[in-house]
Parts: sequence; C-alpha cells; structure tokens
Amino acid sequence: MNRSLNQRIDDRGLINSGYRYALSLAHNRHDAEDLIQQACLQVLRRQGTLVGKSYLFMAVRNLFYDGLRKHREISEERVVESSIADESTSHTRAVDQKIDLAEMLSCLRPEEREVLFLNCMEGYTAEEIGTLTNQPRGTVLSLLSRSKKRLNTRYDPNQMLRTK
Repeated sequence: MNRSLNQRIDDRGLINSGYRYALSLAHNRHDAEDLIQQACLQVLRRQGTLVGKSYLFMAVRNLFYDGLRKHREISEERVVESSIADESTSHTRAVDQKIDLAEMLSCLRPEEREVLFLNCMEGYTAEEIGTLTNQPRGTVLSLLSRSKKRLNTRYDPNQMLRTK
C-alpha cells in the first residue's frame, strides 16, 4: 500500500514536470494540458506505466511538433523575419510594472523556448538537451544563445531588477 502511494506521488511529480515542459513548448495553458494528457495516455498504452521523465518529455515533444506540422507547413528557412519583434512597437516598461513571463517568452520561437526551458528550469546540459531533442550540441548552444540574446535585447534585465 505504501509503495502504491509513493508511486502515485512520483507520477504526480512527473506529470507536473511534463506539464511545465508542455507549457514551455505550446505557450498556452490549454494546449499544454492537452499535450500532457495525450502524452501520458500514449506512454501508458505503450509501457503500462509512466516510465520516466525523458520518455514522457519525448512523447510531449513529438506530439507538439506533429501538431505544428499539421497546422502549418514548415518552410526551409527556420528563422522568419516575422518571428522577430516588430521594431515599431515600444517595449519599454515602467520600473514598477510587472512583466508577465508568458509575454516575455512570446518573442521566442518554440525551439528556443524548448531549449531555454530544458536548460534553465530542468537543469539539463546542452549535450543532454541535444540527446533529448535529437539535435547536435552546437545547435542547442546556438538556440540557447539566441533565445537569451533576444530576451536581453527586448527586456533590459537591469531595468527589470530595480525596485522602488
């Protein structure tokens, strides 16, 4: 009985971690809930139990990118000018105004959000992220660098850290 309770607690933590990962990819709470539910069902059908974080993350990732492929055609050029923030809009904010994390991450492409989440929130190294996402380590490092640079350019960290 105690082992069963411990297993449910472990599964709950795994699902919560998978949900955060799905949210980093989908950037929408409802889509993330759908992704984690589909991924859990898929893993349970294949394995009979939630076997581990890497397996669940891979299922979430595959479902997310399969969904993207269904809704839009992926062009040969991965960096599209329209994904970069419009220069005509002012992104300066008052010091006392809170900046929503979801709004901040909206300027990033899904691939950039994914590696940033796996690195900063889950603590994976670039090599581990490369293995998990089936990308070369250099590509992961490039995506990490680009996402951090884009966030630093769009949101001045010194301005955000000041308090009244």
